[in-house]
Amino acid sequence: MILQSLRLVNFGLYGGEHRFDLAPEPDGQKPVVLVVGHNGAGKTTFLESVRLALYGKRALGARVGQAEYERHLLKRINNFAKDRRASVELAFKSQHLGNEDLYTVRRSWAARGASVIESLEFERNGAPVEDIPSEDWNHYLEDIIPAGVSQLFFFDGEKIQDIADDQESTGLTDAIKSLLGIDILDQLRGDLALYKSRSMDRDGYTDLEGLRRDLEIAKSDLVLAEEEIGSLSAKRTQLARRSEASQKVFEQEGGSIALSRDTLSEELKRVEADLTKQTNALKSLVNGVAPFALAPKLLERFSADLEKARGQHSATAIEAFVSSFQAAVGNDDKTWTKTHFAQLKDFARNSQSTGPKMALSTEPDWVLAKFSQVADERVKVATLAAQLAELQKQRATLKDQLKNFRPGAASGAFEELKKAEFELGAVETELNRKQGEATQARALIERLERELRKSQDAVFALARAEEKRDLATRAQAALNEYEERIVQMRLASLSKHFIEAFSGLVTRKSLVHDVIVDPNSFQLKLLGKEGREITPSELSAGERQLFAISMLWALGRTSGRELPMIIDTPLSRLDRKHRTNLMANYVPRSSAQVVMLCTDTELTPDLSKIISPYVSRRFEIGAVGGGQRTEITVLRAEADAQVLETTDAH
Repeated sequence: MILQSLRLVNFGLYGGEHRFDLAPEPDGQKPVVLVVGHNGAGKTTFLESVRLALYGKRALGARVGQAEYERHLLKRINNFAKDRRASVELAFKSQHLGNEDLYTVRRSWAARGASVIESLEFERNGAPVEDIPSEDWNHYLEDIIPAGVSQLFFFDGEKIQDIADDQESTGLTDAIKSLLGIDILDQLRGDLALYKSRSMDRDGYTDLEGLRRDLEIAKSDLVLAEEEIGSLSAKRTQLARRSEASQKVFEQEGGSIALSRDTLSEELKRVEADLTKQTNALKSLVNGVAPFALAPKLLERFSADLEKARGQHSATAIEAFVSSFQAAVGNDDKTWTKTHFAQLKDFARNSQSTGPKMALSTEPDWVLAKFSQVADERVKVATLAAQLAELQKQRATLKDQLKNFRPGAASGAFEELKKAEFELGAVETELNRKQGEATQARALIERLERELRKSQDAVFALARAEEKRDLATRAQAALNEYEERIVQMRLASLSKHFIEAFSGLVTRKSLVHDVIVDPNSFQLKLLGKEGREITPSELSAGERQLFAISMLWALGRTSGRELPMIIDTPLSRLDRKHRTNLMANYVPRSSAQVVMLCTDTELTPDLSKIISPYVSRRFEIGAVGGGQRTEITVLRAEADAQVLETTDAH
């Protein structure tokens, strides 16, 4: 894996957009990239941004919660960012399916009040990585550089100092466990033990023989029930034929009529009552105007005479009214004269029709109104006549049926019919009961067969679970054996690489002859001449720092991973001789790519001269604007003073 570039936008001190081109020269002769700046210029922020790009929340620790992570992201947004957004983008090359691909991981976030909206983009060769679900991108990135291993390649002066000052070597113990994969082995063992425990909890007794026995009994019961159903069905057919024959004999002997005599009598009474009712209704109509419907011409002439009589009656009434009115007015009212009253009487006499007068005992209008009902009465008479005819027909039929009835004629046939019907009903009841038993037997068989299949599957699963538990037990034993072997092999390699690194860095070359790592506790022991143990107190402060650096180097080499090395301010507490050894023997050889972050006071001219042949690119960073933002200057390595680019976001 080789880092290609790092782009920061409003991240920490890096206000605006800044880009670091980190790719070393292809020939591999200049693996070092220098980032030089005074304290507070942004060197530690550089290392933090790389970790954040690769691990996200995991960069802060394995047990950091989401709320704490969001608070951290809020703090890392540059104070001068107007849109309150920030991002880190890391590009690197790594092997994938035998090819060297260019990966780009970009984490962006924006403040939304007290919370943060974060997004992750992951590309391979300029296109989104689609063969891996986006929710698994973080896991894939950690597979490339596991977080536990990264501490062996990405470390700062504080980590070196912590390891150097740790008398119990706790920090190194954790690093060694991470390198050896002991934590993973412990997790695997725990998972296997949990699997065995859970699989045993799921074990249950299954009575296969009992289920098979119950199933056979249910099947036998079904066979017997179906045989009885067949016999009862045949018997029911015979009885149905017998009942049908008895029914015919009974009907031939008048049995049907005998059974229905009371019903017929009641029906006859009802019909005769209806006849009486309808006859009375017809008589009522005949007593009215209905007979006039039989003489329409006579009715027409009589209606014409009534119209004349109504006119004569009206004229007489008017003349009487005028006379009465004249008498009431008298001669005092000058408005009405005798001439007026004479004219009114003449009008009344002239309006009278000529011819003989018809004497009526009632008003002509009442008589005419009665005549207007003749049409409706004719319809009612016709309807009643039809109903009477139908009722008379029903009465005649019922009387004929009752006339043919002979008491006791079909008693024998009726008894035979009742007997046949009773036997048929009993057989049908038994048949229905057997059919119900057969239905229950089928349901029971279906349930037992289902339970038997489940039980057989469960027995098979139990056998598989037992086999898996056996495999888990063997896997646990294999893990133990693998752990013993890998620990021995890795610890031997670790000791070899440490002695090689430490001897090349310290001035007292013969100080440490061997290092022993306890395979159980992973505690370190340094051995001098003749196997004498060297305690940490016997090492100077600088030698303890070189001890820490050498151990980290050895751990990285032992891991077998080709990863870049990022070292933040490793030269503190080292004297001039040890700094020279570190720059000459460690930095150029520790990895195919080394990004070294150091202060301008640490990188003295003589050290710069030593490391210069191995430097492919050098960045100088400095805080400007009262320490509120960072300015980056890129220098050509061979010139060491010529400014190629100055980046200032403001």
